[in-house]
Amino acid sequence: MLNFNYELIDNKQSKTIILLHGFLSSKESMRKIAEGLSDLRNVILVDLPGFGGTNSTSHGYRMEDIAAGLIAIADRHQINTFDVLGYSMGGRTALALTVQFPERIEKCILESASPGIADDEKKAERLTLDQERSKLIVSDYYEFLNFWQSMPLFQTQEHADESLLKAQHEERLQLVPAEAADSLLKYGTGVQRSYWNDLSGLNNHFYLITGSEDKKFIRVAETMSERLKSAKLDIVENCGHNIHLENYKAYINTVRKYLEEDNS
Repeated sequence: MLNFNYELIDNKQSKTIILLHGFLSSKESMRKIAEGLSDLRNVILVDLPGFGGTNSTSHGYRMEDIAAGLIAIADRHQINTFDVLGYSMGGRTALALTVQFPERIEKCILESASPGIADDEKKAERLTLDQERSKLIVSDYYEFLNFWQSMPLFQTQEHADESLLKAQHEERLQLVPAEAADSLLKYGTGVQRSYWNDLSGLNNHFYLITGSEDKKFIRVAETMSERLKSAKLDIVENCGHNIHLENYKAYINTVRKYLEEDNS
């Protein structure tokens, strides 16, 4: 059983939301979002396997086991139903959780997230790529960080607040490379099952958020919203993949507005 490092912030609210971070970060990267929602929800911040205080290398597990572990956290605190918000890798995890335990999830908020890769050939290519990246993380973590930050996906972060970028970099430096590398091989896009075919069967309320400069994930979100029964899609202007870092104010306002809506 996965042993999650997590934190329950009891804001004396009637509803709870679980926040799930992206690759190469930890629950600390979601703390500002937690603060922005403190008058609306109790918040559970979680370190996903391979990051922060949650170990990956000492367990054999898959994405489905992560979902079961998150439900176990909710059970421990007698939380029957809750909302979930995930960014990128955390968004894939939030979707896996909703597919596996639809009756437990009220609202699922996905920031720059994908249901995985449906095409077997493309999935195999991605696995090869993830295996190469995993090796580089272990052999030269600094080189990998330079490569990762210079990817076109993150180019729009050049306009982000200097102090936020510094905090992001420092958080990455505190990670254990072998743990982060292991996570890619256990629940990266190259190995997790595709959830594309599950979308049309879900009755949950979904909120899909993408950045206006992140063309690939806009296409993904548009296709997802066509398949989901209840989905709202918002595109936040002047930002790319990491919306909560690049345009926190617009991001937190849209999320708050959605959580305050009655979607029943």
